[in-house]
Amino acid sequence: MRGTAAGFTLLEMLFVLLIVGLLAGLIAPRFGYRMDRIERLSQRQELEDQIRQLPRRVRLAGRQIELPKDLAVANLGDGDPVLKIPAGWSIGFDPPLLIAVTGACSAASISLVLPEPDEPPVQFKVAELSCELSPVTP
Repeated sequence: MRGTAAGFTLLEMLFVLLIVGLLAGLIAPRFGYRMDRIERLSQRQELEDQIRQLPRRVRLAGRQIELPKDLAVANLGDGDPVLKIPAGWSIGFDPPLLIAVTGACSAASISLVLPEPDEPPVQFKVAELSCELSPVTP
């Protein structure tokens, strides 16, 4: 009587590894793209939050700022720069955004340009006096 060994043959194991490798090769690029997209969305939200907090920070610092001229200010008075703009991003103001010592803003449009060339800029409007930031839909 001959005994049968339980288990998989080498050929079966290689076939399973081939299938797993193909699936990983198809899924990994999509996963990486999604992670990059989530990172950009997180950076965008962080920058929006910084812009929303800017009037309060200006009021506490007791100094008026004009953007984009004062973007290079390294310390607004609280140890942080005016805005921490992520690497590769750019921000534009039309007309320049003035934030008074009282925390009141001038009306302006803000344009966030993402580092990806295929993504359109994100536009915001800043309401005069209240500094309310609202997205502009294309």
